[in-house]
Amino acid sequence: MAAKKKRRGVDTPTRERILDEVERLIVRKGVYGFILRDVAERLGLQVPAIYKHFTGRDDVLIELSRRFIDGLSRQFAPVQRADADPAVVLRSRLDELVDFHLHNPAYVRLSLIDFATPEGGMEYLTLASGGPLHENLHSGPLAIMHRNLAALLDAGRAAHQFRSVVHLDFYRVVKSVLLIRLVFPDDALLTGKPTAAQVAEVKTNLWDMAFRYLSPEICKTSKRTPQHR
Repeated sequence: MAAKKKRRGVDTPTRERILDEVERLIVRKGVYGFILRDVAERLGLQVPAIYKHFTGRDDVLIELSRRFIDGLSRQFAPVQRADADPAVVLRSRLDELVDFHLHNPAYVRLSLIDFATPEGGMEYLTLASGGPLHENLHSGPLAIMHRNLAALLDAGRAAHQFRSVVHLDFYRVVKSVLLIRLVFPDDALLTGKPTAAQVAEVKTNLWDMAFRYLSPEICKTSKRTPQHR
């Protein structure tokens, strides 16, 4: 589970302080709502000091994205117990995914930028993860997350708790529902401090959607439904 961030002090290396401040600015102003001068002023630096550590603004954002990709790669961690209930484990892992997004609102905003700028702008998370999503399924920092999720869904299918699904389809559904839930119709969950009840509601809603999607009953209903031509 993602831990809450603490503001680091002046003894933190300058490179990390820059990334910390950019993360805070993204939460407040958006990915394109600040310039490096804003970062320098907040840290009591001159802009050239930032260029000692990064080649430019895009470089800063790619490095920040690598932080998020590292955290994302640890999602859907496997359980070592052979008798673990796949549905219980999956619900716990989805709760952790919600926590990861809520504790990293800058990641949410960077994700939306990536989706909105295919070949028309800088895709920070895509660059940080080493390439397009289809490549990350088998190699790169996110491959382990996809393997873990696929194994968990396979375990649920073997236990007759889940229907057979393509793990990437499931991840697409979960990811899209969660991102939209956090930013629409407003982004109060990202900009404010959500209450425990609000967080619990997000987790419950995501699990309800996920479990309905995976339910074996969907297959039975589909077979009974007449096909219209």
